[in-house]
Amino acid sequence: MTMRSVKFAVLTALCGASLASASVAGAQTVVVPTPGTSPSVPTQGHQVVGGVAGVSTAASPGMTNDGGLPSIDNASKGNVAGLLSYCVHKRILNDTTTRVTGRTLAKAKDVKSDPGYSLGGQGLLQNDTPTPFKISTLDKSKQVELCSQIVKKGQSMTD
Repeated sequence: MTMRSVKFAVLTALCGASLASASVAGAQTVVVPTPGTSPSVPTQGHQVVGGVAGVSTAASPGMTNDGGLPSIDNASKGNVAGLLSYCVHKRILNDTTTRVTGRTLAKAKDVKSDPGYSLGGQGLLQNDTPTPFKISTLDKSKQVELCSQIVKKGQSMTD
C-alpha cells in the first residue's frame, strides 16, 4: 500500500466515524429498556418512557379517521399538555390560546410526571392504541387541524 493509499484510507475511516456519530446523536429519544436493565442510549434530557414499542404514522393502517386525523378522545391531560408544547415549539400553532392552555395544563398536579407528557413533547399522541401516533407524519394542514383539536380538548380539561 502506498503512502497516498494509507492517507486516503485513514481519511475515509475518520469521515465514516464522524458520520456514524452524527447519526447516533440524532437517535430517537424515547427509550424502552428491557425489563431489569437500564437504558444504554442517551435520553438527551427526555424522560425515559417504558412500555412504548414504536410509533404509528399516518401511513399505518387504521390510525386515522375518515378526515385523515388520529383520535384524541383518550389522550391524557399530560399528553395534551405535552402536545400543546410541541405544537408551539414546532410553530404548527403559536397563538396565545395554545400557549396559555398548554401552560395551564402543565401546571396541573401530576401532569409533568405523566409519561404522556414526555411523549407529547416529542410530538407523539398517546391515544387508545398500544403505540403512540407521530403527528409529524401528517401533512402540514392536518397537523394544524390536529393541534387545533388538541387546544379545544385542553381547554375542556382546564375548566
